[in-house]
Amino acid sequence: MMKASRRPRARSFGYATMAVVSSISLLILAMIGYTYLGSMRSFEVQARAQVKQDYRQKEDAILNALIHVVPNKAIGAMKQGSANNPTPYNWDTIFREALAIANAEQAVSPALLNSLNLGTAVSANTGDTAFSNVSDFVTAPVVTYAGGNNRVNGGNWWEYYMLGDSKIGPRVPAALQLSYNDYLLDKQYPIISTTKTYVSWYSKGLGLSATDYPRFNLIQYPDVKFGYKRPGEYFVAKRNWWVFSLQFGSHNQQRTGIPPVRKDYVLSIYEIPSQIPLSASTLLKVGKFADGTDWQNVTLDGSLVAERLETEGTVAVNGGSISARKSLTLTGQTTVDGSTIQSNFDDLGEREQRATQSDGTTSPVGGNVTTTDSDFYDASVGGNVGKVAFIPLNRGTNSLLNTSDGSRDERISPTGWNEYTMAGRQAQMSIQIRSAVGYDVQIPLTIRFRYRDSSNNTVSVDYTRGDNWPTDLQPGGSSFPFQTDELDTTRNALLIHLDRLPAFVNSLPDSGGVALNNSLYIYPRTGESTVRVPSIPSVEQDMAVSLRDGQDLSDYSKGFSVVSRYRVYIADSLNIVPVTAPANSGLPAGHVFYPPFSIFAPEKRFGESLTVNQPVQLLGQLNSLKTGTSDVVNPLELMNGHDERVSASLIDAELTSLKSPAELPPVHLMNWLVTIEQVH
Repeated sequence: MMKASRRPRARSFGYATMAVVSSISLLILAMIGYTYLGSMRSFEVQARAQVKQDYRQKEDAILNALIHVVPNKAIGAMKQGSANNPTPYNWDTIFREALAIANAEQAVSPALLNSLNLGTAVSANTGDTAFSNVSDFVTAPVVTYAGGNNRVNGGNWWEYYMLGDSKIGPRVPAALQLSYNDYLLDKQYPIISTTKTYVSWYSKGLGLSATDYPRFNLIQYPDVKFGYKRPGEYFVAKRNWWVFSLQFGSHNQQRTGIPPVRKDYVLSIYEIPSQIPLSASTLLKVGKFADGTDWQNVTLDGSLVAERLETEGTVAVNGGSISARKSLTLTGQTTVDGSTIQSNFDDLGEREQRATQSDGTTSPVGGNVTTTDSDFYDASVGGNVGKVAFIPLNRGTNSLLNTSDGSRDERISPTGWNEYTMAGRQAQMSIQIRSAVGYDVQIPLTIRFRYRDSSNNTVSVDYTRGDNWPTDLQPGGSSFPFQTDELDTTRNALLIHLDRLPAFVNSLPDSGGVALNNSLYIYPRTGESTVRVPSIPSVEQDMAVSLRDGQDLSDYSKGFSVVSRYRVYIADSLNIVPVTAPANSGLPAGHVFYPPFSIFAPEKRFGESLTVNQPVQLLGQLNSLKTGTSDVVNPLELMNGHDERVSASLIDAELTSLKSPAELPPVHLMNWLVTIEQVH
């Protein structure tokens, strides 16, 4: 009988252990691989996001550069001589210069890279691009009527392909009308011209009939933070605009794997006639007189804008805002619509907080803008408001000149720069002092009067004392509008009898009447030994101009302007008879309407008397021709006939904003507002 052994049978454990280890290893490797692939994908996503961010920053830099380049090129195209070398003003050059200013091709300039002595360094920035041509990154979004390779579609009626485009057309503002030749210019250059006007066919966004108000209309202020007006508020302006497309990445798509994205933009230059209560191109001080006396009996209905602006004492602005291009200093108590503006409103952090609290909204480009009350718009400084530039076209006392722009073929734009910005050049009638009694006795003996005939051509007539220019005491003299006199101040003056002027103008041979002859320029003949060119400030020996009998200007229902190289005395009440507001002007019922009137002069005096201090009542706007960096504008420092400041107690000033282009005088200061908006 055999016994069974109880010793356990030997077993092999190694193979099972190897299988488990192998499985775990494979799992770990799979996880590592998955993590690696995830990291690679994450890196790829981050890289793509970084490249897209790089493109956005480049676009932003180019757009900011365009804000400053385009208006300067538009001005250059208006100047004499631009036609001799037009290339610097065309759209290709504009975008090329904007690209260079933005430095938007490479993260590091080649010059800087070479200075680092890195040898054959390889850039890791896949967003770097080398454009061989402007057309590589900018083009017109839609084909143009005249064809060709274009950078922009102009905002005019010849661009009907663009205006009818399903994406662009509904999102752009009202198109302007212009001749075909001017359209061809607008394709190549940023043209600003009086020949570009609104037309009834394209009235989107216009507050008034384009037929009645073709040059300037009521349009809505854009949604920008520079408060000439509040966003959505109607103001008097004309909007010139151009559409273009920017596209980055087409050169780098194989390297980055990112398809290029096209973005469409509208660049606008708003032409804005001066229309607010107070504005200045230098330091504007509001609230106190120069001697520290508080303003009295002064209301401000609308915005205040200046290069630099300071408020002192108590300043209350109604229905507007306070803005400066460079600096805004608030002292005392400054309120806008009853809300106090703090002196630290523009401090870092405070500005951003106000921006986040702003709840204004805007619809697409060219559509309506709506805002609700937000103190963000109450005060602003131009340097902190993004893609916008406000440009006053104030040429100082040079505005009082009448310098020629040369012949039409010497410039690119149909409108010359001097014609556009010089008040003296814009006046339709003129009086030139041809000769005087003597250099130290500035009593005119001969004047040359120019007026517009029925064909709008200029006609000249010389009037000479003792020949065809009667004095007040001679036959026909009592109806002649231009006479001479010695004022109480002992100054010799040319008198302008405004009440006699309409009948006189209408009686001239083939006269264009007061409809065409709605402004008067008075200036000296240069190079004549007996004629003194007036000094600024005026000296005692200079001739002066005195405006008399201008209480009723109803014959000039569309306005009248006086531009003078000489000091102007306002002898008595001026423009105090209201008339019926023009039809379709948009003015509310019951609005008291006076014929628009403006005076451009180096100095103004209220009254002529040396003994009587006349009270001064003002209704309208006050602007200054001062442009010097050290100049200070105290707008209510009004001077009387004996060169003393009008007492604060004698001034009653109701300073208002224009509410309609019907209130715009024939000659006025001009501003530009430049903006860029994306077409969504």
